[in-house]
Amino acid sequence: MDKNNYNKGNSPIQPADHVGFSSSVNSTPSDSYRNAGSFCGTPGFASGPMNIPPRTPQSVRDEIRRTRHKMELPLYFLLIILGLIAVAVIFFRETQGEGILVELRTAIEEVLTEGVSGLDGTELSAVVGMMILILSLILGVGSLIALFVLMLVQLYQLYADQMSYSIRVSERNFPEIYAKVKEYTWLLHLRKEPEVYVQQMNGQLNAFSAWVPGKTFIQLNAEIVDLAYMEHKDFDPIYFVMAHEMGHIYLHHVQIYYTIWAVLVNFIPLLGTNILLPALSRSREYSADRVAQALTGGVGQEDCMMLLAAGRHAYKYIDTREYLRNITANHNFIERFARWCTNLVASHPITPFRVRAILDPDKKSGRLL
Repeated sequence: MDKNNYNKGNSPIQPADHVGFSSSVNSTPSDSYRNAGSFCGTPGFASGPMNIPPRTPQSVRDEIRRTRHKMELPLYFLLIILGLIAVAVIFFRETQGEGILVELRTAIEEVLTEGVSGLDGTELSAVVGMMILILSLILGVGSLIALFVLMLVQLYQLYADQMSYSIRVSERNFPEIYAKVKEYTWLLHLRKEPEVYVQQMNGQLNAFSAWVPGKTFIQLNAEIVDLAYMEHKDFDPIYFVMAHEMGHIYLHHVQIYYTIWAVLVNFIPLLGTNILLPALSRSREYSADRVAQALTGGVGQEDCMMLLAAGRHAYKYIDTREYLRNITANHNFIERFARWCTNLVASHPITPFRVRAILDPDKKSGRLL
């Protein structure tokens, strides 16, 4: 997830039940809907298994490989190809007289023409052209290095924000969440557990994961953590959100070698920035949801989605069957097209598509378009 919006914002470096889903000590009106043994009685959906089977690192990784979104890797490889094309276009413009180096070439030729004897115009042009090519390559590589450094600066700035304004999850602060961090780290077989921070964000429901050299970290907004310690006493949605963020880490979505291609594709307008990047981002969110399901056994998934749709106070009172009935009702062409356009440019799947994918008993890849 990104820092700006858990379910539809853009990443800053680029920026969720079965019977008894919730561990809530309070029974709410929606419990009768969510304890029906199927997805609220809706054919074709399942709320999750009655009993979560034992999970091992191998079983979790096998499930992730099986359910990862089928378009994520193809879209990522396409992203790399377009990124390489963007780099090639930049170099081509510089060496073919469309960049700022053409002015330097003209000036050098004028000086050498006046002060060098023994070279005709063709030979001189060839020599100067080679000099300009070498210089352009140096400048191009330097630009990529500068871009890499700039991204590192931004990432460290994000990490510094955690150290400055957040509370780190530990054995003494939020111990229940810390125990889950260790459990999920073991199940994913991560070499190093991510640092998890809680930060107050003025009512915004959000979480995100990021990377700096040598470590990964997750921010859980305090507004989500409140679910466990205030009115609902509900840890399950928090665990699902955190498992989702650890999914991004496990699938390498946050590492700089992954995200730098997204920056390069920004040099290709429309196709890169408005179509490919959002589509890849949506596929990553579906994949991270599948990781969360593998880690949690699906517990908290429905509450998590309703949390995003209705907020942290009302999500327990939502009849998910009625929600999907209204969303999937027969709409006219203009209404369906408008929703299609909304999803097309969104970095996260629109909530109805995401809910249907999460509650699909076959765990097929969710809709990108």
